[in-house]
Amino acid sequence: MNSEYNEWLGKTEVFHEQITEVNAKRLHHTLTQNGNPPSSGEAVFPLFLLTLGEPSVPPNQLGEDGHPKRGSFMPPIPLKRRMFAGAEYEFHKALRVGDEVKTTWNITDITQKNGNSGELVFINILREFHVRETLCATENRNIVFTDSDPKIRELNDPEESGEWMEEMNTNPLQLFRYSALTFNCHRIHYDRSYATEVEGYPGLVVHGPLLATWLSLFVASKSGRKLKKFRFRAKRPVFDLHNFNLIGDLTGKDTANIRVLDHQSQLAITAEADFLPL
Repeated sequence: MNSEYNEWLGKTEVFHEQITEVNAKRLHHTLTQNGNPPSSGEAVFPLFLLTLGEPSVPPNQLGEDGHPKRGSFMPPIPLKRRMFAGAEYEFHKALRVGDEVKTTWNITDITQKNGNSGELVFINILREFHVRETLCATENRNIVFTDSDPKIRELNDPEESGEWMEEMNTNPLQLFRYSALTFNCHRIHYDRSYATEVEGYPGLVVHGPLLATWLSLFVASKSGRKLKKFRFRAKRPVFDLHNFNLIGDLTGKDTANIRVLDHQSQLAITAEADFLPL
């Protein structure tokens, strides 16, 4: 651990907001879900919580990348690139349209490492979602900072298909709408010139949480089961330039493995789901 960041350990923020019919409808259509969006009193899908509790600051408090400037809640890490590396979720009680949700953020760990690509700093954040006094869900979020430039990684043997498969694609409009609904201002997701010329990506980066959201909906639909826990890890970026596939298999009575394969059948996201008992 880097001692210069010790004072950020345990740092917290709290946000209060309501789940509205408007935002439930907008996310429903942004994700091109079937059926009608949930109305007042009806449950939202578990990873709807990714739209909740995101910080909002004036434009002069944003960094070049679109995130709030570092040094307030997030430590002043000088490394230029920030990535959502993965998260673990546990769902205790369904969130519903109309709920007033309190979202708390707590920095639980900061780790500095040196790897083949240079210096890395990992930030672990615990987020908790309460309605009144009831804990409805938790998220352990992993953020990584790096100075390394994106490189074309060596291709591995193509990943095999699974019991379930669905081909997907996205586009700049969908990525922009998801960024807006989650208030994720990171420019790699909607500003092509910034993504390619500043951060060195070949195209717009599909949000890791968006891919995880699609995986969570995919496994719930294919299995016909409700989620108790969900975990995902980002392995390789996915871009708006090509189609990709959602793949899944049951691994036990109440568990499944799901993953995202890019257009070259390379593993981009791994995930595991635990279902509520039947």
